[in-house]
Amino acid sequence: MSENNPQNQAIEELEQFGLREYEAKCFVSLTKITAGTARDVSEHIDVPRTRVYEAVRSLEADGLVEIQHSSPQRFRAIPLSEALEVLEQRHQSRIDRLEQSLTQLRREPDSGSHELDPEVWSLSGTETITARTKRLIDGAETEVLLLVGDNEVIANGVNDRLRSAANRGVDVVVGAGSESVRSQLAELTSELYVFESNFEWLSQADQPGHLSVGRLMLVDDGDLLASTVAHTDGNVRERAVCGNGSGNSIVLVLRGLLSQYLDHPQGA
Repeated sequence: MSENNPQNQAIEELEQFGLREYEAKCFVSLTKITAGTARDVSEHIDVPRTRVYEAVRSLEADGLVEIQHSSPQRFRAIPLSEALEVLEQRHQSRIDRLEQSLTQLRREPDSGSHELDPEVWSLSGTETITARTKRLIDGAETEVLLLVGDNEVIANGVNDRLRSAANRGVDVVVGAGSESVRSQLAELTSELYVFESNFEWLSQADQPGHLSVGRLMLVDDGDLLASTVAHTDGNVRERAVCGNGSGNSIVLVLRGLLSQYLDHPQGA
């Protein structure tokens, strides 16, 4: 059996949601055969019959399986749409509890700390960098400048965050070399200013084996995010640096380079 077949993938994903191995296997089996006895499940998937009863009772307690009290007992998985909703709520509850615990653990800043001192930190992974991008946009008070080099930069909710920022009065200026990206952004809201970038190095992100700019963002003249994207063997890897502080040299360089678009967008 291939390790990458849909059945094994489903079992692995369910285990990531907190189900134990036999629970995940039983749920996958019942999803596939619709309904059956412990013997049916055991014969269909690698779970001892005695362990099927234990796993199904746990799944019933989680609301994922229904039991018919016949002789022998029969089991069936709840409809897929309902199961996904149950798992989503379960996953969200775990995230909420984790957030609460980590928030309580977070160390209060020392009274002598200097949070405004210039700093530069590195990040890796498109999901992580996208999350930071959205957080910075959400916290913007006066202006957001974003240069888009890779088309994926405005995906996963970033475009919605840009629209929200523009609609609440933040000056949002976005530059891109790709016409398709500019068209998507221009349709978000009339409050968002989109311009065609003349920087050639922003139009090379999709070239195989080429390391290029993914996104450059400046927020409120104090927060910077700059990333590079590498396309190799069908994989995309994004790395970024984040800087803060109006005295940060990277912030100053980017501000000077792009000041024409921030200060005089109508003439760009």
